[in-house]
Amino acid sequence: MDYSARLLRSFPVSTGTLCVEFELLTPGFSFRAGQASLFSFPPEFPLADKSRIFSLCSAPSELPTVSIATRLTSGSLFKEALAKSRPGQMFLIGEATGEFVIPEEARPKTLVFLAGGIGITPFRSMIRESRYRKNSPFRILLLTVNRSRADTPFLSECEAWMKERTALWIPVLTQEGLPPAGSRQERIEEGLSRILDMAGVESLLYLSGPPAMVDAFHQILLGQFLVEEPRIKSEMFYGYLAH
Repeated sequence: MDYSARLLRSFPVSTGTLCVEFELLTPGFSFRAGQASLFSFPPEFPLADKSRIFSLCSAPSELPTVSIATRLTSGSLFKEALAKSRPGQMFLIGEATGEFVIPEEARPKTLVFLAGGIGITPFRSMIRESRYRKNSPFRILLLTVNRSRADTPFLSECEAWMKERTALWIPVLTQEGLPPAGSRQERIEEGLSRILDMAGVESLLYLSGPPAMVDAFHQILLGQFLVEEPRIKSEMFYGYLAH
């Protein structure tokens, strides 16, 4: 089933990254934090490729408002049309799908979110929902990997989560302030080492971002830190460059 929605507003959340908010007009839409939906322009809209799948970056508790965020990569006619859309533009939103969610039973004490670039979107949904409920049964540790502070999506929210202790946040910047003797890989490994030391061996790890970065996270966790495979859940964002 498709649900009618209208665009409420759009605004930048980092260099080249846009957050778009919609108001659902058709009742009955529901989702779990971390899931994704198909977003489409209406059939009459003058665009051949009218649809894209996006992770929802808003919380279920914020319904009937839903939000997405996307890198405005060049060459995407859909994203160009989305960026030019004004409040009131109509969209269709498909049923929420995906298993990249927090388990409802046998929850671990600690959740580790490892986000590469725009991969923070499902984690924003999870953290905002946890913040809304105020009685979260688990601790959240968040590691983000971006080129610089300006390239970090939802930077101000990450800082607020850290300040109010909603989540412990470790930012890794791969190009900003990098010492001559350092490297991108060393910074990522250092960040992973710090967050895993705090997480404990019974934590559950979520990886989200461009495929190359998710693969790199995965291999480092398995090979260098000896994390067991069942503790890892992955979500890959195609069409983006690694940061």
